[in-house]
Amino acid sequence: MAEVRYPLSLNPSSTIFALGFFEAANGWYSMKDYNPFKLRRSVGLGMRFFLPMFGLLGFDYGIGLDRLTPGNGLKDATRFTFMLGFEPE
Repeated sequence: MAEVRYPLSLNPSSTIFALGFFEAANGWYSMKDYNPFKLRRSVGLGMRFFLPMFGLLGFDYGIGLDRLTPGNGLKDATRFTFMLGFEPE
């Protein structure tokens, strides 16, 4: 995974970051099924807000590159995600 964050506000009462990401991952049930060349790829943009009263809030909009189909546009390939709470470093 690669992520680039750009600080929009470093105020301690509300820290705000814009971000762009690229990731490639997959899950396998056993080591026999493991194949590092069958990764699912995605790209996207997001925002992270750290508010002392709520903690970390995250909003991401991603495009699954392996879900794109010709003639269908981005219809089935995009996802919006919301994160509330702790994000491990």
